[in-house]
Amino acid sequence: MRTHQDHTGFGRRIAALACFTAMSFSAGAADTAPDLDAAKTALTAFAQCDASFFTLLGQKPQLFGSGIEIAMNGTVAAPTVADPRSEKGQRQSFARPIDVAGLRLLAWRNEVSYDATMGAFLWWGFDVEGTPDKAADALNRLLQPAQRVVKTGAEWARAENRRIGDPMDAWRRGGQSGSVAQKGTVERVLLIEADEAPGRTKVSCALQGSVTPPLLERVRPDLPTSLQQ
Repeated sequence: MRTHQDHTGFGRRIAALACFTAMSFSAGAADTAPDLDAAKTALTAFAQCDASFFTLLGQKPQLFGSGIEIAMNGTVAAPTVADPRSEKGQRQSFARPIDVAGLRLLAWRNEVSYDATMGAFLWWGFDVEGTPDKAADALNRLLQPAQRVVKTGAEWARAENRRIGDPMDAWRRGGQSGSVAQKGTVERVLLIEADEAPGRTKVSCALQGSVTPPLLERVRPDLPTSLQQ
C-alpha cells in the first residue's frame, strides 16, 4: 500500500489516457439542501471502495444537495472533475461545505493514471476539514468492525488485495506498505491521510496494480469507456 503522496510523482510521469466525456450537470437548478440520511448512507457506501457509492449517486444525484456538480454515466454517477488524468483537473471544490455524519466535506478528487511497468493507479475521494484522527473516528462510526480503518503511523487505512484469476469480488485483507502492488496483483485501500493544506484531510479509496478492464468496470462503473481500458 502506498499513500497518495507516494503516488503523486508517479501520476505526473504516466502516459495520458483517453478523454473524459461524461455528461455533467448541477445537482439541481434550485438551491437544494443535502438529504442527510441519504448522504450518510452514501458515505458508508463510499467506504466500501466499490461500485456501491456510484450506483447510489446515480439513483439519487441530488443527495448531496446543489453544492456538488454531478457527472452521469448511464445509471451511475460521480462528482464531476475536469480531467482525471491531469493534476490540475482532478479536483472539484464544493460550492459550500457539506456536513455529514461528523465529516465536513470540502471537495472531491478523482485521479486515473497508468504505467506500463507499475500498472494502473486510481484514486478517488473527499477532502474534509480537520485531522486524520478526527476523520477516521467519524468514518469508523459508520462502518462494521471488519470494515474500519486502523492507524498505521500518521495515516489510517484498510488495505485489501487480490490476484488475477481470483473471483471478481474476492478480496483478502492486507497489503504491502510503502511499495507498489506486485505484478499480477491488485491492492485496494481505504485511506485517511493529511492533506497538503493545513487543517484538511483526504478520505480516499485507491486501486492499484494489475487492474483488468472487467475489474475496473466492476469497481468504477462511473468512469466512461475511454477510461476503462
